[in-house]
This record gives sequence, C-alpha cells and structure tokens, in this order.
Amino acid sequence: MVDKEKLTQKKEKINVKKEETLLKANQKKTDTKIKIEEKILEKRQARNEKRIESHLNLADAKIDAVIDDAAIEIEFLNEAVELEIATGENSADLIKYKADNILEEILLRAQLRIQIAKNELIANLEDDFEDSLELGVLEDSITELKEKSSVVITTLEGKIATEKDELEEKYGDD
Repeated sequence: MVDKEKLTQKKEKINVKKEETLLKANQKKTDTKIKIEEKILEKRQARNEKRIESHLNLADAKIDAVIDDAAIEIEFLNEAVELEIATGENSADLIKYKADNILEEILLRAQLRIQIAKNELIANLEDDFEDSLELGVLEDSITELKEKSSVVITTLEGKIATEKDELEEKYGDD
C-alpha cells in the first residue's frame, strides 16, 4: 500500500512539474508573441509619424512657395506702378486703382493655392488617419493580449501553488 501511495505521490508531483513547465513554455510563447506585435506596432507608428511629418513639410513648402511667389508678383507690380507713374501715361488715381485690383488678384490666387495645399494635406492625412485607427486597434489587441495572458498566468500559477500545497498537506516531506 505504501508503494502505491508513493507512486501516486510521484505521479502528482510529476503532473505539477509538467504543468509548471507548460506554464513557463506558454508564458514564453505569449511574451514572444507580444514582443513581436509590439515591435510591429512601433515600426508602423514610426512610419506613420514620418509620413505625417512629410505631409506637413510638403504643405509647409507649398505655402512658403505661395508667399514667395506673391512677394515677387507684388515687387513686379510696385516696379510697374512706379514706372507707369514716372512716364505719366495715365493718371495716378487710375494707376493706383488698377494696382489695387491686381493686388486683390494676387491675394486671391495666393489664397486659392494655400487652400489647395490645405486640401491636399487633409487628403493625405485621411489615409494616415485610417492607418492610425488600425494602429489603435493593434494597440488595443496587444493590451488585451497582455491582460489576458497576465490573468491566465496568474490563474495557472495559483492553481499550481494550490496543487503544491495540497501535495504537501497530503504527503508531507517524504
């Protein structure tokens, strides 16, 4: 009878060790899976940040070009107005009136080009926004996976500890 009891005790200890080994293996597998997902997420986030920065820089460059072009047009207009006034072909009021209208035209063209740049930026950011939403879902999935694995590991560790305690109570320190 004693041999049967020792055999049962050894079987139970082996089962507990087996469960511990499985737990550790599953924990490593889960941790590896989480690390891989986190690295993928980090790379995608970095790529998205670069793309967004690139879109912003492009829009900024386009707006700078608009400002530069408008400044050049205004400078040419000023020179033309000065030359026309100096030649005296038309009255100064008419020249000024014409210059005011051309300045308004320069402003409107600049506003239009700026608006086009803003619309292009919005269109580009929409694509990135969809990727960002996907990244948010991935982050949530990784967080859920971490939480789930933590709960499972804690539960299994508790189960193993309970089994060890039961073995200790049942068989003592033979």
